Amino acid sequence: MIDTHTFKFKSLRLATSFILLLSSFAVVAVESNSANSQTSSVELSTMTVTGASLQLYQKPASTAGSKFPIDITRMPQSIQVITEDAFRDQGAASFGDIIKQVPSAVTNGTRFTRFASVSIRGFSADQTRNGIRQLFFGDVDFSALSHVQSVEVLKGPGNILFGQGGQGGGLFNVVTKRAHDQYAAEVSFTQGAWTSGFGGRISQGRWDFNAPLTTDGALKARFTGEIEGSDTFIDFQDQERENFGLSLVYDDGGPIRAFINAEYQHRSSLANPGLPTLGTVIDSGVGQIGRDRFLGEPKFDNLDSEVPLVQAWVEFDVLDNWQGILQNWKIVPRYQYQEFIVDQDQMRLGAARVDPVTNSIIVNRPSGRSAFQERDVFHIGQIDLTGKLLTGPLTHELYFSGEFQDQHSKVGKNFWFNRTNISEIDALNPVYMTTPPEFNPTPRTFGQINQTWSATVQDMVAITKYLDLFGGYRFTNLTGNQRGSTLPETDVDNHSFNIGGTIHVTDHIHLFSGYTEGFFFTGIGSLKADGSQFDPEESEQIEAGVKVNFPWGLTGTASVYQIDRSNVVTPDLNDQNFSVQTGKIRHRGGEIELNWQVTEAWYVQAGYAFLDSEVTESNAGDVGNRFRNTPTHQVSFWTHYRFNEGLMKNLSLSSGVNFVGSRPLDTTNTVDLPSYTTWDLAVGYDYKNVSLELFANNVLDKRYFIANDTGSLVTPGEPRSLVGRVTLSF
Repeated sequence: MIDTHTFKFKSLRLATSFILLLSSFAVVAVESNSANSQTSSVELSTMTVTGASLQLYQKPASTAGSKFPIDITRMPQSIQVITEDAFRDQGAASFGDIIKQVPSAVTNGTRFTRFASVSIRGFSADQTRNGIRQLFFGDVDFSALSHVQSVEVLKGPGNILFGQGGQGGGLFNVVTKRAHDQYAAEVSFTQGAWTSGFGGRISQGRWDFNAPLTTDGALKARFTGEIEGSDTFIDFQDQERENFGLSLVYDDGGPIRAFINAEYQHRSSLANPGLPTLGTVIDSGVGQIGRDRFLGEPKFDNLDSEVPLVQAWVEFDVLDNWQGILQNWKIVPRYQYQEFIVDQDQMRLGAARVDPVTNSIIVNRPSGRSAFQERDVFHIGQIDLTGKLLTGPLTHELYFSGEFQDQHSKVGKNFWFNRTNISEIDALNPVYMTTPPEFNPTPRTFGQINQTWSATVQDMVAITKYLDLFGGYRFTNLTGNQRGSTLPETDVDNHSFNIGGTIHVTDHIHLFSGYTEGFFFTGIGSLKADGSQFDPEESEQIEAGVKVNFPWGLTGTASVYQIDRSNVVTPDLNDQNFSVQTGKIRHRGGEIELNWQVTEAWYVQAGYAFLDSEVTESNAGDVGNRFRNTPTHQVSFWTHYRFNEGLMKNLSLSSGVNFVGSRPLDTTNTVDLPSYTTWDLAVGYDYKNVSLELFANNVLDKRYFIANDTGSLVTPGEPRSLVGRVTLSF
């Protein structure tokens, strides 16, 4: 811990020194403009788009870095917002498709694997929903987009505001749809298929209804949902999904506003174990494993997961303006209830080898789980206080918050049975079991009980119209244990800070630099060999860059950064039955993302990310290696053009290209996943209240593989598909 804190404070001093250096330049720049020093924020230039133009793809404000809406150009950290208009016109079928617009993001698994996830800047990303942390919510249905209004991507640790989670690469804040004042309805139907020799069809329906419930429009409701019953391109694997969302809003224009967001997601499919590297990304010499291959047991495997979620919050305006000093103060209590419910039967794959006699690829299946069951419950209570404090030439935008989290597994509900005597399987010509797998009758139990208390303070200070300074602090205490454990209860604290600054060189060019910390509680209910408890794993990011928002439609961010993870668990060299926390990983990189409304009709989005990954300290023999699933280069590009006049009026064309460079499958660096490029096309036509769209995905039918959601296995990328969508709006 001493070395870690020394390193942290050195980094903090470095970031602070850089910010002060930027501040000194800003002071010199504004000396001749002191008359404007009362201005509290930068006025964003807006571009007016007329006629039958594109929907809004660019969003100038976000809550991801501040917990309250603030201009992205003021935040000293990279933030990217992807609107529903953008991912709908892209034809996104999952979060994996949405993150194609994020240059530094990659997926682990797909919407057809068990529990897909996303990494940003090389480390796993956490997910929040309306600013509240989730428990495995994004794991249930990677394709649940019907209730999503926008996705705010914070790059780098975001734990000051949102608490523990992720590994420091960033987080996704999903903003759900809110009820509004107008009657509106939209229904869409989607049909499609894979066109390169694979069976299966894509079939789903989606709706979005909104209406005021009272004559004065104060109470309104919005009901969204989606149902899918599809065959996938993978043998035997069907996909059935249902997700529903309900938004209730009460706002009569007075000082009190109330919100309820209720959601339910359910997915039923097969527990797909993935594929071995031999015969997919490594030449076997005897043949390639088909992308449609399923190596579990289709008769006896299963995955059924669901999650109900209820969020409620009330905004109280407590002080509008007092003596010109206190302005726009409000108190917002929030509550969230969530469950995570999973039932599955699954196979686990091991090593693969070539049988030279039969020219087969034989895959070992060392274990599996029958009657796996998980039942977790998650409660969160928050109370936020926000407002402005004007002190002479300074304007403070303050945020205070207290939070309590309770996470527990239901008694007697989390267990599984280990499968035994499982036969190997030929990946080229599989023969499946006709009788149920044997299993050990003694159940394996698991689960946690933990509670977290935290307090946060944050301040955005506008010193002049040319300079913003930003800082925050969070204290967190966690107590908890493994359910049924006889070991002492874990009781650990964490202190996290962030600090940064932004110089507004002009109204449209903004230099920023920031330092932020993150943390993740690990080893809950476990002890080291010396009997001591595990400290939280920690991360810190130093970032500097420039943001632009030109009046002719170009916005974007370019930055360089370094993220350091410390207290990473690694084997104890003195006792292999235990672990120590001496591991460290360093990521250095650069990223640029641009959005350009070229004309009223033409929009372009592009990005590039570079990442240098290195394990700097470890007892696992991997010092100097790259961390798993970290491509050195990534490129994204998407463009959309809509004809607003002439014979082709209301016709739209889209094209997107996504490149992901080669990356190690795991930290041993013995297998690299090859680079790949996919190309997508779309065409749409609007006539009155009807919209017709056709999406061609992976047009060149690129055969590629990505990291699986578990283990040193791979998952096939989706082959070429052709999907049509009809939307009716009322």
